[in-house]
Amino acid sequence: MITNLVENLIGVAIGIRYRPNFTIEDSLGKIIDNILYSRDSFFNPEMFPEVLTNHSEKILVNKEMGHSLRVNNSDIILELGFIENISEDYIKKVNSKFKEQIIDQILKEFKITQINRIGHIRKYLFTEKDFSKLFLKKTLGDYFPDINDISLRFSKKLPKQMSLIKDGVNDYINVIYQIVKKADRNELFISTDYQLYYLPYLERASQIEYEQFINGLEGYNKGEYLNWINDYYGGSSNE
Repeated sequence: MITNLVENLIGVAIGIRYRPNFTIEDSLGKIIDNILYSRDSFFNPEMFPEVLTNHSEKILVNKEMGHSLRVNNSDIILELGFIENISEDYIKKVNSKFKEQIIDQILKEFKITQINRIGHIRKYLFTEKDFSKLFLKKTLGDYFPDINDISLRFSKKLPKQMSLIKDGVNDYINVIYQIVKKADRNELFISTDYQLYYLPYLERASQIEYEQFINGLEGYNKGEYLNWINDYYGGSSNE
């Protein structure tokens, strides 16, 4: 049985999508300088020692760690990879610093509006004995006994509570699952992309209720997601 998902966490990604704003392309250098060199920056040159320019975007990169922070005219996306176990406190710090530096600072200072979506991906690798075998058996049954390589992707739409009581608000949560089992490995990769869509778009960054979004994400992962894994895949592969 899986009891602590953080022990299986190998990466996170946080992203914000907004209506394409082509004036951002003229400010990419200033945005990157702000992220890297602002006072007490968490996303500093030590975390991101390299900057790449790709068409109309700039990407902060740490190839050794698998970190990146991508900025373009419609997205800001942070990706962090973990090569060793990390703590709940570190994840909380990442979330806090993303709000502080990206939402409260970059989006506001550079007048990025018409915010369409915010998303948070958790990437898990499960190496527990027989876990991947049980996944294959319960997914494929006995019809394909020789298959040891599979990739699945599906999504689940959830209503956002506030949209049920506010007139003209149709916000919703969409959770995308990706599951990968490779033939040469006895491990299972499962990621969840927890996305909040704003309908209508948010006019300004101050309208993003980020703490509420993170609380919803944590509640989903530690509740429905963890229960699904344990209820369906937590038994013996001989069942």
